Amino acid sequence: MSDEQSINEKMKQDWNRRAKVDAKYWVAATQEADDASYDASAVKDVNAFLEGLNGRVPATGRVLDLGCGIGRMTAPLAAHFAEVVGVDVAEVMIEDARKRHADITNLSFEVNDGSSLSAFEDNSFDLILSYSVLPHLPFGVCEKYFKEVNRILKPGGWFRYQFWVGPSRPMADNDTLNIRVYSETQFNALHEVSGLSVVEQTQIEYFDPVLKLNPVWVNAQNTGHASNNAIFEDSHGSDEEGAELELEYGLLLYLGFKHQERGENEKAESVFEQAVHLAPDRPDAYVQWATLRVERDDLKGALIVFETLNEKNTA
Repeated sequence: MSDEQSINEKMKQDWNRRAKVDAKYWVAATQEADDASYDASAVKDVNAFLEGLNGRVPATGRVLDLGCGIGRMTAPLAAHFAEVVGVDVAEVMIEDARKRHADITNLSFEVNDGSSLSAFEDNSFDLILSYSVLPHLPFGVCEKYFKEVNRILKPGGWFRYQFWVGPSRPMADNDTLNIRVYSETQFNALHEVSGLSVVEQTQIEYFDPVLKLNPVWVNAQNTGHASNNAIFEDSHGSDEEGAELELEYGLLLYLGFKHQERGENEKAESVFEQAVHLAPDRPDAYVQWATLRVERDDLKGALIVFETLNEKNTA
């Protein structure tokens, strides 16, 4: 298996796994972690997308949502354009999206391979959207997508997407969850090699306390041909390989606690169980899972959880 096939398969497995736990949470990741916040985030982000687009693409346009998830932004955009297509690497996401939005006739969803848009013909879209997707991809994969965006956009077509630009940070090539930040030099080179011209870059009103940075909306236009040369050669940051697991495990614990606070104990148990499978040597999720079983007088079930934890720590 080539390096590209390997990272594509990892992205597919990672996001299918996350979607099976709680697709709405993983595609919106709001503090509240509930349905209302998911819906509110869709309204807010779609409004910001359309406002920043500033009428550059007519209602007759064909639109692609790159990394659509379950259609959080894709579905609302169908009311504004003639045809909207969502694409995602995770089959679980796409299956869910098709079920949720089956009644919207000018909307469709497709699974892709994780680094190309080969299902779509050259010059076939007027507008491409990508929100909170590209910064999670390895630099080399992101570059491939930018060049594919150039290929399938019509000449003069628009690419409006969310990104992070600032001090770069080390990260393992195969990390699919942490955020990659592009330096100004990398950001400019990425567009130049992809035949895209940055027209506007506007700050999003969210300050990340870890990155100490605000993300940006970018409006880029298809103005040329993509180069065959690659500018990114991903370095293998072995020291950072545990960061993805740490983040995903922490987010699962957070989600489990949120379900527990709302009295959704079955959902909470399911999430803690997933956290156990993700990091079987860590005790936190076992303890929370067993506590929930004690609270519903399932002492035998709690004992089984603790015995499993003990086995993992004495093996």
